[in-house]
Amino acid sequence: MTRKEEIVQRCMDIFSESGTEGLTMKAIAERVNISEPAIYRHFKNKQAVILAMINQIREELFKRVDEIARRPMSAMDKLYRVFQHHLFYLKERRGITIALLSESFFYNQPKGRELMSFLLNDYHERIREIIAVGIEKGEFSDKINPRAVSILFLGALQHLLTMFRLSVSEAEIDLLSEEVFTHIKSILKGGENT
Repeated sequence: MTRKEEIVQRCMDIFSESGTEGLTMKAIAERVNISEPAIYRHFKNKQAVILAMINQIREELFKRVDEIARRPMSAMDKLYRVFQHHLFYLKERRGITIALLSESFFYNQPKGRELMSFLLNDYHERIREIIAVGIEKGEFSDKINPRAVSILFLGALQHLLTMFRLSVSEAEIDLLSEEVFTHIKSILKGGENT
């Protein structure tokens, strides 16, 4: 891991623990155990740090999603594994994408909004592709709208993670996630009971 990658990882830890208020150049330097001026050799300012964090999240999430999408398994199994991976990742990171999205919107960072928009659109496209293959192979109803279902899919994940950030127990989130995915399966099959 390069020094810059290490800094980004520590920034994600700080951000997960204490949000934007805690993500100061001083806190970053202390966490990485280097001088504050050394941080500026890698990042111009806090916005540059946040942009690097968004890019890191994209890489981490999509690497695994793409691995799952290439596996020889049913589209339903792929969606389930993506759902579980995303949930695990965000629980591990304490819902960092929700917080970063909020920072990008509420603190007027157009580049951050643009990157988050790209991340979300790219993610929706990956989910839509898996759904389209499921429709094509007859696993899913041809009456469903892949775009709408991908929004439900990712929206459900974000809501579960919002609940987790608000201190709902991990065990309860795990139980709810299974119930939610059962309903997603039903929608994918055209409303059939699963």
